[in-house]
Amino acid sequence: MYLNATTDLLRLNIATASDIEVHISWGAADDGLPPVVSDFDSTVFASITGTGNTTLLTGVANDILKPKRISIFNNHASQATVVYCDYFDTTNAVVLAGSKCNLLAGESLLMTETGMWLHYDANGALYPSVGNAASQAEMEAATATDRYVTPQGVNWHPGASKCWGKAVGAGTSLTVNWNVSGISDTGTGRLGVTIGTDFSSAHYSIVASLERTVTSLTATGVEDHAIRNASPAAVSFEIESYDQTTILFVAQDPANYFWDCHGDQ
Repeated sequence: MYLNATTDLLRLNIATASDIEVHISWGAADDGLPPVVSDFDSTVFASITGTGNTTLLTGVANDILKPKRISIFNNHASQATVVYCDYFDTTNAVVLAGSKCNLLAGESLLMTETGMWLHYDANGALYPSVGNAASQAEMEAATATDRYVTPQGVNWHPGASKCWGKAVGAGTSLTVNWNVSGISDTGTGRLGVTIGTDFSSAHYSIVASLERTVTSLTATGVEDHAIRNASPAAVSFEIESYDQTTILFVAQDPANYFWDCHGDQ
C-alpha cells in the first residue's frame, strides 16, 4: 500500500472506547522514475481513548509514503475492542485485509514490513489462524485431517462425552458435572437429569451406574438400575434405582448416581 496524494489517508478504526497505543513507521520516496528514497520516519501516538477513525498517516504531494510497520496495543485493564485499519481517499474506504480483530485487554496487533498482520495475546503468544479451525460439522463428521481443534470443538466430536455427572442418591445434590443444568428427585429411586446444551433428538446413548448403600457382599441390599422407560428426551432423562433382593423390585435410593451421555447436539 502506498500513499501518494494529500487525500490519501491510512486510518485506524476503534469500535469501543478503551486505551489504544499506536506506533507507526514508514518510508518516503520521490515520484521520480525510478523513485529515490528520501526519508524514514515514525510516530508514537498519544493513547487513543475514543472511538471511530484516527488518521495514522497522510499522503504528501509529489512524494510516495509506504507504511513499514504498525503496532497497535490495547493498554486497557479490562475493555476489549474491535479494531481495523483502512485506506481512505476522501471518497472510498477499503479495510486492509487481515487488520480487523478483537483486541482483548493487553493484546497487540502488528503489521510487519511484508504487510502481514499478526495478532498477539496478552502473554505475547501468536494467535493461530481461525480459518483453519474445525467447524461443528467437520468435528461431527470426524474425517478432516487438515484442521485444528479448539476447546469448544472437542465437545462436538462424536467420541466426546456430551453430558456427565455424579449426584447424591436422594437427588438433592449435584456433586460434579459437565453440561448439566439441574437434577430433580422425581421419587424414591428416581433421579431426573436436565441437560444444559440439548441433544438434537432423543436418540443418544446414556450409560449409568450406581454406588451401593452397603459395602458387604450379601444378598441384602442388592441394587440395580435402569434408564426409565420413555424418559429420554433431547433435554432430559431419568435413572431408576431399585433393590432386587426379592422377586419384586423395590425402588431404593443409592448412595450416588453416575451417568455419561454421548450423541449429537
